[in-house]
Amino acid sequence: MPTTVVGLFLTVVFALPGYVYHRLVLRQRPERVDTAVQELLSIVFVGVIIDLVAAAVLGVVTAVAAPRTPDLSRFLLEPAKYSAAHLALVSWWLLAFVALAIAIAVLSGLEPGARWLPERWQRRRHDRARRVRDQQSAWWLLFHEHPESSIHVGCSLDDGTYVAGRLHSYSKAPVENGDRELTLSGEITYRAPDDPEAAILPAVNAVTVSARRLVLLTVTYVEPS
Repeated sequence: MPTTVVGLFLTVVFALPGYVYHRLVLRQRPERVDTAVQELLSIVFVGVIIDLVAAAVLGVVTAVAAPRTPDLSRFLLEPAKYSAAHLALVSWWLLAFVALAIAIAVLSGLEPGARWLPERWQRRRHDRARRVRDQQSAWWLLFHEHPESSIHVGCSLDDGTYVAGRLHSYSKAPVENGDRELTLSGEITYRAPDDPEAAILPAVNAVTVSARRLVLLTVTYVEPS
């Protein structure tokens, strides 16, 4: 554990890329049920890898361009004293390191180049992730099968009611329980239990459906025109 303000600051700085990567990955994948220790170790491990890559990149830059660099040995031995004596130099290099590390974390977490992969590779990558990843919500798998499509959902409830509409939001929790909810928007189609015909509800723009009442859920992928 850091015992000085400088040590605490450096700890936060070096852990920041791992945290950024972790949060971005959570946006691309279903939620997980991890302990605090598991989450901390994941952040630290990824952060160390990203920091090493950033340090290697800066090492190549210094070897090629030969700019003025801090004395790493003195900085590690006496960080507070050396930083105070060379504040501008240390600050600029620290900012460059943090910016580069966060940029690597963002690129690694968002994987912007994945969409340019050949379609066969993307399909194989998606199928492998579906098989290998644990704690995956069935809703997540269904609603991410065709990410570019508009998703229309039909819900049959336990009392015979039917309601349908465009998917608006849903629970990403990996635990399959009745406390989850999904919301539908747009034109809401409704059929009462004893009514043979379904109709669009007037002046209704959204509806929420509890997983506890669901018996059957249908998903239709509509390609953008």
